[in-house]
Amino acid sequence: MQYWYSISNISASLQDKLAKAGLKPLSSANPDIEPQNVLLIYSAPNQVLEQKRLEESTATKCDEIHVHYEELSLLSLKYKNISSSWRLDLLDITSIRRLCNGEDPQLDKSNNFPSLKPLSSLLTLAIAKKEPRIIDIYLNLELKSCLFGLEADSNYIQRLIQSSLTDLVLMDWWEVNLDREASFEEVRNSVNQLAQIQNDYESLMKDNERLKNLLRKQKSKNALLLDEIKELRKSSTNQSLSNKLDIEEHNLGWDNDERTSQESGIDVRQSSRQLETKNSDKKRQFYIMVLQKLLRLVSRKAQ
Repeated sequence: MQYWYSISNISASLQDKLAKAGLKPLSSANPDIEPQNVLLIYSAPNQVLEQKRLEESTATKCDEIHVHYEELSLLSLKYKNISSSWRLDLLDITSIRRLCNGEDPQLDKSNNFPSLKPLSSLLTLAIAKKEPRIIDIYLNLELKSCLFGLEADSNYIQRLIQSSLTDLVLMDWWEVNLDREASFEEVRNSVNQLAQIQNDYESLMKDNERLKNLLRKQKSKNALLLDEIKELRKSSTNQSLSNKLDIEEHNLGWDNDERTSQESGIDVRQSSRQLETKNSDKKRQFYIMVLQKLLRLVSRKAQ
């Protein structure tokens, strides 16, 4: 065998065992797969009812349970490898592998049938009275299935009757009410927690918005500071340039003064030389005039 198929969901532990044993699940009855390669899995009516109560939000109907078992009856004509879910779950992985290889693993005979809940037993009996075919199909599946050394559940009706005594049903119903009250309390606590989470979330959103505003203000301040820094840098650059120009202008003025002073010194020297030359010329002229007068006087005395 390579595949397994079940109309209803099976437990997670059984799915894990089947997967580790090498069996793959079929989502539907595939006609292309050989029937001898498929293991058909079924559950008792009370187990199907309890599972539907847990999985479905609306109450199931007797007709739905009836359709479920009619489909199982048709599949049991096609697939010969059949087993109940609770017996398979008692097998270990090695035993399931042996089953896949055509062997017949055995369970300890001390294993009892699954316990029945009083309230679900009472409801199952009521459904069986309306749809007796359901119990017939289940008992036929028990006779066809791999029992692994255990007995078939031939006394299923008697077990349901024993488990559905009035006092037991009342106790079960009371426990259900307690569970519901506990669940209501859990729901109430969950609602309060959700309200607190909502309040915390709104508070965080307000804090987040306030932080965003602060960041925007800080960014605008930073932008203004950057602009001021740029202006200061520009002004400092211009000031340094003007200082450099002043220094260069001062240096140029100093050079011009030196040149002017040098040139003026040359002119002074030239003018002094000219004055000296003029003075010497005047002296010569004076001496010449004096000599001429003396010569005139001498010539007059000689006459």
